[in-house]
Amino acid sequence: MKEEILRILKMVEEGKLDAEKAYDMLEIIQKKSFSPTEQQNKGRILRILVSSSNNDEVKISLPIEFIKSMINATGPKFIQKIVDQSIQRGIENITHEDNDISNFQNIFEGIDINMVLSAIESGLVGEIVNIQSSNGDKVYIGIK
Repeated sequence: MKEEILRILKMVEEGKLDAEKAYDMLEIIQKKSFSPTEQQNKGRILRILVSSSNNDEVKISLPIEFIKSMINATGPKFIQKIVDQSIQRGIENITHEDNDISNFQNIFEGIDINMVLSAIESGLVGEIVNIQSSNGDKVYIGIK
């Protein structure tokens, strides 16, 4: 980082770069230095676990690197759609009565994918969401 800053300052000194562009470049370097590196995300997994009071379970594990690649390629709205569809398929596979299914849908409607994506971007490790309904249904989202 120090070398990059010195290079930018040298370009300003030589008149090859104006102050405004130098500022923009320094800002980018600063953001880059505070964001998690690809090494931090290597091997990390986003885990989504859903279990019902009837002991039915749905487990989803996605590598963080894959999620980031998909976000870069398609954008967060597409990821939200895939997550929603996966969760819906998981819910449909759980053998519940109709009112129990709606409990799961209500739980998932409260989960904001942008919050999860933000946790991924920040390099968070650990629990993001841990919900248990009154009838014993559970939802866990975390990064390991």
